[in-house]
Amino acid sequence: MAQKNSYFKIDSSDNEHLQLIIIPPQDGGKQLEYKEVIGYLKAHQIYADEKQLKQALAGDSEKKIPLTGSLSYTVNEEVMLDVSPDSLKLYARFYAPAEGGTLLSRDDVEREMRILHMRAEIIDAELNKFFNERTYCTDFLVAEGTPMQPGIDGYVEYLFNTDSSRKPTVKEDGSVDYFNLNTVVSCAKGQKLAILHPEKEGIPGRDVYGNKLLPPKVGRGQLKFGKEVEISEDGMELFAKSEGHVTLEKDKVEVSGVMEFENIDTSTGNIENFEGNLLVKGNIKSGFRVSASGDIEVKGIIEAAEVTAGGQITVAKGINGREKAIIKSGKNVIAHYIENATVRAEGYVMADAILNSHVDAGDNIVVKGKKGLISGGRVRALKYIQAKVLGSTMGVTTEIDVGTDPEEKQRLIDLEQQNTELRKLIDRIKPVLMATRQKIANGEKITPEMVSQTKAISEKFVQAEKELGENNAEIQGLKEKAGEATNAYIEVEDVAYPGTQVIISDTRMVLRSRYNYCRLVIKDGEVGSTPL
Repeated sequence: MAQKNSYFKIDSSDNEHLQLIIIPPQDGGKQLEYKEVIGYLKAHQIYADEKQLKQALAGDSEKKIPLTGSLSYTVNEEVMLDVSPDSLKLYARFYAPAEGGTLLSRDDVEREMRILHMRAEIIDAELNKFFNERTYCTDFLVAEGTPMQPGIDGYVEYLFNTDSSRKPTVKEDGSVDYFNLNTVVSCAKGQKLAILHPEKEGIPGRDVYGNKLLPPKVGRGQLKFGKEVEISEDGMELFAKSEGHVTLEKDKVEVSGVMEFENIDTSTGNIENFEGNLLVKGNIKSGFRVSASGDIEVKGIIEAAEVTAGGQITVAKGINGREKAIIKSGKNVIAHYIENATVRAEGYVMADAILNSHVDAGDNIVVKGKKGLISGGRVRALKYIQAKVLGSTMGVTTEIDVGTDPEEKQRLIDLEQQNTELRKLIDRIKPVLMATRQKIANGEKITPEMVSQTKAISEKFVQAEKELGENNAEIQGLKEKAGEATNAYIEVEDVAYPGTQVIISDTRMVLRSRYNYCRLVIKDGEVGSTPL
């Protein structure tokens, strides 16, 4: 037996005692929904008892329930047409006639479709299926539009490692390999660096009303490149003009040479404002300054020196700053250890140990490896800090701070103060400009001096509004970044010793006891712990 949905029909053989006949589903067909039946009855101004109707609909045998109201006509076979939300499908749902009611013809259905301004071609097989079987309360897909096919945006395929957040690998014994960092992505002269894949336009469609459905506009990919990179004649590929270190910054591909030094000491002097990447095979000695626009990699140690990089700073053996080293990175700082140094990274900081240092990270700080120790000094990160051990048994003052970026916090305050002054300036200037424009509109004579003054005021007004808009954009970016840190935490993989000062999103707590294998978070407005 074929699957059939439950359906209903009106028994009007006795107009004074109307009845609703409910036929149950067959072989897994769908049960009727109350709202469908009650809606149909209301359309004919006849009614059923709610409780009786719901009980009958839930049953698995044919039921008859009384109806109230009367009919002055015979209920014919009916069709309800329904268009899908995307206007791509037209469904027909048929309702059984009462005894003696007229059956629908194909012309009747097509006429209903024309009334709804349907333009799609009829699916004959579906419509014929109904007329052959007369299956009620079942959706038949009788017409279908053509969906539009979205296009594909153009995109750039980069043929080199673009991951700027490469981190050292952790060995099986728990130690961290700070020597094979692979931070320099080398390229040869003539090496293909990127391919532009062109966009593909979408294909329009049409809905069941005949309306054209246009695909979204596709975006065009763009090859952006800088120094020592050239583009092919067809504009679809990028090649290295020379050997060197290839980087991707803000979608721009550049190749820069890697300047190598045995050591930074009296034999080299200070290396400042170098455009590119630096590789120091040995050490950066105390008292020297090194700065580069790209990455700086040191195979040995950094002593009490000043090192600044626009990119990443990696130190294979570590930083022994003697309380004078200042290390600043526009990306990340990776070092075997950091001791008696001041370190600032816009991205993350990763080390095996941090001792008596001031370390700030715009993202996170991870101290793992065999020691995994943070002891002494102040360590701050926006999102999280992970370490094995915090503080020490000797009670060395150690401050661990997450959830706020001090520089960005102050920048936000400064911007909001600037905006207050800019709004005051705009409020003073705007009435003057409006008054002058009104005079011009009224035909009043304007002296050359007034014209000059108005021009100067107008320029101030435009500049103030421009600065206000730029400040608002920066404020929004800072607030969004701060919002990412609402779940800031400190993770202790072994022990945090008493006396360690913990700050999470400006909420401070001094640990009074040992905390083991836990995550420190904000709970109910206070610093609390959860097990790892």
